[in-house]
Amino acid sequence: MKIVFVFFIVCAAAVRVNQVKNTRQCIAGDGICKPTCAVDEEDTGSCCRHSYRCCQPPKCNDTDQNAQCEARNGKSKPVCGVNEQDTGIGPFCNNNRCCEPTTCIDDADCNCIPVCESETETEDEDGLCCESMKCCKTCNATCGGILGGTSGSFTSPYYPSNYCNNHNCYYNITVEEGLKVMLNFTYFEMEARVDSVRVFDGEVTTDAELAYLTGGPTEGKEINSTSNKMIIQFYSDFSVRKTGFSASYKTFQ
Repeated sequence: MKIVFVFFIVCAAAVRVNQVKNTRQCIAGDGICKPTCAVDEEDTGSCCRHSYRCCQPPKCNDTDQNAQCEARNGKSKPVCGVNEQDTGIGPFCNNNRCCEPTTCIDDADCNCIPVCESETETEDEDGLCCESMKCCKTCNATCGGILGGTSGSFTSPYYPSNYCNNHNCYYNITVEEGLKVMLNFTYFEMEARVDSVRVFDGEVTTDAELAYLTGGPTEGKEINSTSNKMIIQFYSDFSVRKTGFSASYKTFQ
């Protein structure tokens, strides 16, 4: 009789150790020991006391969500970048978001092609084209103008993009009588010895030439007139094109 009682105690202890072990295993697997598992939980076996069950949350499967995201060229990540948009696809098992590149729209003023036609188009660096295309605009031979007032500014066509070929135009500056013109080329770059800018001290190109500019790049070139009038001639030939120039002027006595 004594032998049977001892055997019972040993067996009960073994069962208890096994129950504790199962409880730890359940908790380690994100499970909870309770009498009955819920409908959306997985019963992974017995544990604890009173014939409790080890209930674990259902295994997450976001295969369909990932497929939808990839179909939109998106990527699953914790946070979408500045140039990305959250598509709202989900939820994902790891709380990621489906991020896809922002939809690109070509600038309506651009002819978006891989390379601009060298003779008839110039590339506008401020224009927007998708897929690494160039923003090309038709060259217009019209340039130059009549300027006045106490100060002002002007640039070569399409600056800071390259100017076009075959330009020959004039910028005429006339200020108040008794004042003079201080001209400053804040930036200058042209095809050396071919494309050029000439500055004349007066109202016609037969007046004294104050400067002949070509090549570059240079900055801060200052030219002063001796009267209240100045003419700037801009010329480009049929081949190489550069950034051009940016200039400002003001009056002085």
